[in-house]
Amino acid sequence: MNALVRGVVVLGFVALAACGPSSGSNHDVGGDDGPDPTVDAPVAPTIDAPPSTTGVAPGGACSCDTDCAADGTHAGVCIYGVCMTKASAACASAGSQAECATGSRCWNLDGVTGSLCWPDCAAHTCSGTCDSDGSCSPGSASDCDPTCGTACSCTATSCGAGKTCVNGECVPEAGAGPGPGPGPACTSLPARDCTGTTCGQLVSFNPRTNTAWDDYPINGETAANQYRSHLRRDLMMLVSYATSKTACKSAAWTAGNGGALGLGDMSEANGAIPGTAINDPGHPPGTHVNGYDIDLAYYQTGTADNRLRPICTHTDASGQDVYHCTGDVTKLDPWRTAMFLGAIFESSRTRVIGVDGKAGPVLLSALSTLCQQGWLSGLSCGNVALAYETTNMGQGWYRFHHHHAHISLKPASFTDAVACAGGDGGPGCDPIVKSVPRRQAGIHRLVPSQP
Repeated sequence: MNALVRGVVVLGFVALAACGPSSGSNHDVGGDDGPDPTVDAPVAPTIDAPPSTTGVAPGGACSCDTDCAADGTHAGVCIYGVCMTKASAACASAGSQAECATGSRCWNLDGVTGSLCWPDCAAHTCSGTCDSDGSCSPGSASDCDPTCGTACSCTATSCGAGKTCVNGECVPEAGAGPGPGPGPACTSLPARDCTGTTCGQLVSFNPRTNTAWDDYPINGETAANQYRSHLRRDLMMLVSYATSKTACKSAAWTAGNGGALGLGDMSEANGAIPGTAINDPGHPPGTHVNGYDIDLAYYQTGTADNRLRPICTHTDASGQDVYHCTGDVTKLDPWRTAMFLGAIFESSRTRVIGVDGKAGPVLLSALSTLCQQGWLSGLSCGNVALAYETTNMGQGWYRFHHHHAHISLKPASFTDAVACAGGDGGPGCDPIVKSVPRRQAGIHRLVPSQP
């Protein structure tokens, strides 16, 4: 049985440059992006009270938050089996001490709301492992009880009715799936990987449309001038392969529309952000640059085709468009979309794929089912890097992905698969954010409930 060993959710504290929607964008159909970052207000540090004498001291082993002693005014919390404490305010800087008791320093934990005080190994007995900052961090095998710890992996029985545990995350059950795989052999697919000296050239899809993909004019383009539709040759080859494999493998599946997958914004011919040529760039700075990124539709059900469109209700109680799914993803075909994502994840060059926060858990569950049923290989099941925000953590995934997914490719020379996986293609390595083994920074877990 295949397992998702890097299947994940981006939710931490990686910040992006602020950028709103462009003035001429049509966010219902066009796929422009715009993160909505927030700024932490400064909070004055408190005076540390004497350490508690009851419970497990910082750095000690725990199963529940109640196992962990407070350190002065800082409440104890259990983080993947290691006792830490809550910071009095958002970290002023990486490793700042003002928000923590003596002997602990302040960092965020990717995927967990609120800043934490990480025990110094030099000041405490560490039950986990000492990281490069000298902080006591959970070890690769440590964990805690998800029913009573602040940050713990789920278990096979802890998620409740209608949910399943996938790689430590509780996600909705996606259903029975298409049945036993692997399905057709699909021996005539386009090449997946680019070799040679032309892989970085910016090219267009040729043909623009076939039975697998649909690179139609979008966001003001015309058939004679698809100026927003240029991408690196290696990314073009990967998308061509993945859409073709999905069309072949799912040919006999009865759910969903089937058909070609709609393609959205890429880069301009000179590598600029789409819309730059008309003085209206449609994406945040640093994204959709030099052909490393592409927006594309979800495979759908109950629609005329698989072009970019909302797959859900995306309005609040007053009817105002909030640019993210507020209801179930009723138009999503999770199985073909997961099959496509799995084909993209076959490539070690895939940096991250971002989706809406309502679609992400369903797709993570569908990916797990396709892996178990044999439709996806261990190569893809072990390389899942799926990003979404169920609440707005300011990483750029929360809004504007209700009608499209976003693929970002790593540079050929990039060796760390996930350490800098901030939202929507941005560089985004935040020194304030720590990660723990098996849960790399930027590619992480759902935000847990906190006391």
